[in-house]
Amino acid sequence: MPSIITTTSRPEKDISSRSKLKTAAGIVASDWLVVLSFIFGGCCTNVFALESLVRQVPKSGNLITFAQFAFITLIGIPSHLHMVPGRFGWIPRLKPRKVPLRRWIVMVSLYFMVSILNNLALGYKISIPLHIIFRSAGLIANMTCGFLVMHKRYPVKQVMAVIMVSIGVVLATLAGVNDHSLQRDEDLDSVYQASGYMIRESLIGITLLTLGVFLAAMLGLYQEYTYRIYGKHWQEGLFYNHALALPMFLFLYRDIINQAYALSQSDPVSISLDRSVPLVGRFLASDGIHLFTVPWLWISLICNVLSQLVCVSGVHRLTSMSSSLTLNVVLNLRKLVSLVFSVLLFKNRITPGMLFGCALVFLGTFAYSQTGSSSGNSGFSNKPMVEADSQRTRLDEGIGSSVQMAEKNNNILRKRTKNKNRNT
Repeated sequence: MPSIITTTSRPEKDISSRSKLKTAAGIVASDWLVVLSFIFGGCCTNVFALESLVRQVPKSGNLITFAQFAFITLIGIPSHLHMVPGRFGWIPRLKPRKVPLRRWIVMVSLYFMVSILNNLALGYKISIPLHIIFRSAGLIANMTCGFLVMHKRYPVKQVMAVIMVSIGVVLATLAGVNDHSLQRDEDLDSVYQASGYMIRESLIGITLLTLGVFLAAMLGLYQEYTYRIYGKHWQEGLFYNHALALPMFLFLYRDIINQAYALSQSDPVSISLDRSVPLVGRFLASDGIHLFTVPWLWISLICNVLSQLVCVSGVHRLTSMSSSLTLNVVLNLRKLVSLVFSVLLFKNRITPGMLFGCALVFLGTFAYSQTGSSSGNSGFSNKPMVEADSQRTRLDEGIGSSVQMAEKNNNILRKRTKNKNRNT
């Protein structure tokens, strides 16, 4: 009897493939929307909170960094611990890692140094606009380190686009510097200026920022290389990059205590509930209930820490989704948005130089997007991943052959026992 073979027509295959492509595109678009909202929302808010802190306590960088690392570690502990039975009951243990610990230690060391250097620089006569200028040089630093260290090759169009974006951010930031910071320098005593103290302080801050920019570029390239070998586990990276760095703050504990004391001397803010609060307001007295009083700068620190969690979550997720150079382009755009919001919120004047810088940034970003999302011919070798796959294959083959041998031996033993039983 002839068999009936059913075949799927080509139009049906095309429709199914198109639907799959649409679904995949929708997932990718939603991921990018979440990541960009985290980066632009969280990082911009973080800059405003940071500026309010460093204006009052310029050398509070170590306290800010410690608070950020401690809070992000506490948030990540529940998802990276599990309970295992022990001699005296259930004990917490870290879940198995997808990436070797030695890789995280290298990234943690780089990330810790970058965070400390960037925050320390703010205490050496470095304003927030100048801070943005130097950190926008990360594109050039990333491309330079990729070429010299990782032997990457970049298309000429991509190089020109990166240069255009960097120049645009620098011009827009320089044009957006308000007159208050300049006036503050003009009001300084002439003897104080003649002593050269300002110049030395600024040079120290610029040196710290320069080191931070190049270390951040190396960190981005190392993260890209690690994710390429072991997979894109950005949640694990977010946790270990902060948790493993906490012991390093023991060397800075005196400075952190002094900075916390300085924040506590700020103006107090009364936190209370009144009748306008939903649900519970109608049960309160007419004058409300006073809850507690907290120094104003501690509220700014809390806002900074919360926004830092949102910001670094978006950055780590984007690191796992794209190349290191694409990450730098997005972060440069975020810096420009921070500047624009600063102009709008603080009623600063938008100068022609700022408009020209914005145009260069958007043109450079558009030019970069036209060159493709890849960062040129990478010098990264896929050999570790190939070796790992071959080792897994050999291991699977070895396990499979051993299982087959065990089954054969069991069958032989069963036959022998059956023969013995028959003979008896």
